[in-house]
Amino acid sequence: MSRPRPRDLVPRPDPAPGQSHLRRRLADRPDLRDALLAAVAEVVEPDGTPLGSRLDVAGDPTVVLVAELWSRVADSVAAYTELAAGERYLRTAQDWTDLRRTTDLLGHRPTQRVAAHGWIRCTTDAGASPLVPAGTRVQAPGTPQRAAQPFEVVEDTQLRADWADLTVTAVPSPQVPPGSAIRLLQDPGWRPSDRVLLLAERPTAYVPQPSSWGDWLQWILLYYFGAASSSAVVGTVSVTKRTDDLGAFLFTMDRPLAPLIPAEAGTTYAAYRVRSSLQLARRLELLSYVDGGVAKTAAVSYGSEPDAVQAGQLLVVDGSAATPGIGIVVWNETQAHVTTVSSVGSLDWSVAPGTKHRVGVVSLSEAIPWSPSGSDLDVALVDPRVLAQHYELPALTAGTKDLRIHPRPDIDHVPPRVAVETSAGWELSTCTLSSGDTAGDVGGMLLTLGAGFAGDAATAPATANLVPIEHGTTKTGPLTLSGPTAVVPGPVTGDVDATGTVADSLVVEVAGVRFDEVPTLYGRGPSDPVYSSKIAADGRLVLTFGDGVHGVAPRGEVTATWRVGGGLAGELDATLVDTLLGSVRGVRTIVGVGTTTGAADQEDQGRMRRGAAARIRALDRAVSLADLADLALTVPGTSHSAAWHGAGPPGCPCGGFGLHVAILRTTETGARAPLAAELTSMAGYLDARRDISVGLCVCAGVSSVLPVTVTVAADPRRDATAVAAAVAVALGDPDAPLAPTPRVMGVPLDDSDVVAVVQPVTGVVGVVSLAVTPGLRVPSAGELAIGRTPAERYELLSLGPAAVVTS
Repeated sequence: MSRPRPRDLVPRPDPAPGQSHLRRRLADRPDLRDALLAAVAEVVEPDGTPLGSRLDVAGDPTVVLVAELWSRVADSVAAYTELAAGERYLRTAQDWTDLRRTTDLLGHRPTQRVAAHGWIRCTTDAGASPLVPAGTRVQAPGTPQRAAQPFEVVEDTQLRADWADLTVTAVPSPQVPPGSAIRLLQDPGWRPSDRVLLLAERPTAYVPQPSSWGDWLQWILLYYFGAASSSAVVGTVSVTKRTDDLGAFLFTMDRPLAPLIPAEAGTTYAAYRVRSSLQLARRLELLSYVDGGVAKTAAVSYGSEPDAVQAGQLLVVDGSAATPGIGIVVWNETQAHVTTVSSVGSLDWSVAPGTKHRVGVVSLSEAIPWSPSGSDLDVALVDPRVLAQHYELPALTAGTKDLRIHPRPDIDHVPPRVAVETSAGWELSTCTLSSGDTAGDVGGMLLTLGAGFAGDAATAPATANLVPIEHGTTKTGPLTLSGPTAVVPGPVTGDVDATGTVADSLVVEVAGVRFDEVPTLYGRGPSDPVYSSKIAADGRLVLTFGDGVHGVAPRGEVTATWRVGGGLAGELDATLVDTLLGSVRGVRTIVGVGTTTGAADQEDQGRMRRGAAARIRALDRAVSLADLADLALTVPGTSHSAAWHGAGPPGCPCGGFGLHVAILRTTETGARAPLAAELTSMAGYLDARRDISVGLCVCAGVSSVLPVTVTVAADPRRDATAVAAAVAVALGDPDAPLAPTPRVMGVPLDDSDVVAVVQPVTGVVGVVSLAVTPGLRVPSAGELAIGRTPAERYELLSLGPAAVVTS
């Protein structure tokens, strides 16, 4: 076996010049190991030849192992040394650009603007199933208070005709008919003037409440093998009106139904439409005569001729309406028998001595189980059995997750989400096919929501023709190279994926070849089509291409596609997005549903300092509770975070004790609770950086803005009104220590914190009294005594509207 060729060892180039006290480590651990091996190979022996000329340094496992161990030691020492020094440097930066350079040396890239996402519902032409292409532009028109906000469709979205013009109710519930109408979920085919026979059914072996093993065994046998049942006719009603009712069928009868089919344990009710009533054949049974002036009777004998009523056969006056297989009901005052006709014939039958008539012979598939008597027996030919169970279509109450949509969509295309107009407005939720749905229910489809709605909905309009949108506009154009750099006009918008990672919207091509973005060009080969980027204070991106040594030098036209816009300006009431720019064939109108969420502004100086420090502490992995809170802060849009072990907020996803991380999102005026999708994204981000064998509940924090009433003593030489106004301005300052941004979750608000803001205001002599409205937790007597407003660990306390009084 030939010896493998030794791997070439090329020393890494020296890092670019930087500050003497802080230099970013440009190589990773394998780079350091290879550089160490290359240095060993270049050691000159006494005879003047390099050590690598006679020793395979890269192929000797012992030498490689020693180099690997030393590189690990050097990596750890260098990392913590640089990061510790870098954290001190964060406080020295004076402006955004200076701070960005400092955080870049620490390996922290300031996040660019992130686009808000939302949904629009589309009204389509009748019967149309149009495709809405990706990039279709929609807009929230501008107002005197707000500029127009552009949005674009995220992906090609197929709309469906059977997803439009839906109506939603809660799952139909069985009830006793409240009046003379009965609502059925399947069409029995009844029409006005039809007569309907109502029967009560009860298993003969019915066990009202199983309590013993024997009772339960009987229940099991009845369930799997069926049981004989006794039936009784409870009445005959006539249909006076038929109405199609949201996929159900409402039949109005000629009299109230509650007395006929009441709720009774163990009893079901069946309905049979009467096709025809059969009259039993009758003949002379008694002969009357006068004997010696006395009236007497004598039974008439007909020899071997059959009786009109037998267990398995009936003789009727006219059997022409009966055919084999048709349903037949035979009943008296106490019981009924339901079966089918097995055969129909005729017979010359004596109706009186010496007189015969032709009668019909109707044979039954199943014999009558009791001894029938023709004098009190009724017979009817009927349609198949229909369950006589009335269903109400109740309102969909807040929080309910099961609903019914009508008309029924194609089972092969169950809508992934549905929007419903509730009492709280149009609301949207993901949905799946309910386990209780039956394919034969042509009137509606049962769905299970991913999350219940906040409002109620009674026979509410709904649609599943929903299209995802994102804030901003796509740009495409050439980039001008200036040496190795090019500038992309901004603000360039990024996006956050399901794992919480920011994905840049920029796509760069050079002479038709796509280049990939990398954190640094250091260590890249001369043929690697890559570039790096830096974000500027105004949101532009400065691209740096290779020079032919580190990365390939661009030759040819440089073109790019990117998105501009984004930021918190895109978070708005989605109903404002109601303008389709251009047209899509088959789409008449569009309007947003819910709110657009998930946006973040480009990092400002304060957030950049917090994010860089959190990244330094966490090192992109979660080992402790503090690491979880720090990692959460590095996700764009997160304003506050807290981690603890114990009980979570009321209604949190886990519903119990364990590890919890609570987060809040940045808004233009403070902080808000995250939505479900944002919590899911955060959970994915943390799961990629922690031991997922340990349960973790990512939940929404609570932002409590507390109103305050302050009475101050004003300098008598100054205008008291002006002093009060100045105090109100100081308390409402968004950059002051009492505003949401600088505060921390779980930290109480002390009266002294308020006094520290009020007292320095010009014209304030002192604070006479102070009252802060409590948050989630009522202060204890001890807390009241020291002027403390307590906070739950998942709660952010900040000062709200201030009422200032002077004395």
